[in-house]
Amino acid sequence: MIRANNLARIAVKRTIRPLYAWHSAVPYACFWDTGTGALGGTVLASAAGSVYPGQVAVKTTGELMRLSAGGASALPFGLFNNFIGGTMDELAGGTEIGVWVGGRDAVFEVLAGFSSTETPFASTFGAAAVAANGTAGGIGIYADSAGRLTDAAGSGFRVARLIEAVSTSKVIVQLSLSEVAG
Repeated sequence: MIRANNLARIAVKRTIRPLYAWHSAVPYACFWDTGTGALGGTVLASAAGSVYPGQVAVKTTGELMRLSAGGASALPFGLFNNFIGGTMDELAGGTEIGVWVGGRDAVFEVLAGFSSTETPFASTFGAAAVAANGTAGGIGIYADSAGRLTDAAGSGFRVARLIEAVSTSKVIVQLSLSEVAG
């Protein structure tokens, strides 16, 4: 359930929705890494500002998670399930979060956010994925340097595979966490 902490956004939808998850994916209970490391706790006070459901999480230590910075050093753990920081912050000062993890049978619908800057998609992702792939899908999905979903091959570890680019604001992805950069 989203806590409506801003009446102007009372109708905002979560930007990730599990389609096939009952036996394929689980929301892993963990904590937001409040440390000062790359894209950790201090990112929420920076220009990056917020984390949106569907962005890529990486494990730091124990059960602490932060945004993926992309590249070959950021092994993806899963996809965030919470709004963290910014206008839609669900943590209310806490650090408890959920990250979707699972196998190849886990399929999610990921939506663009409230605006072009408040989204789990990289700026080059939506329209390019639709134009190039449409319903064909099959391309790899990676994390960019801000933990947003991108189809730019060579951006580090694969996070998912595109099943269908329904529109520039909605994609269907199959979780496909890779341990091989490419």
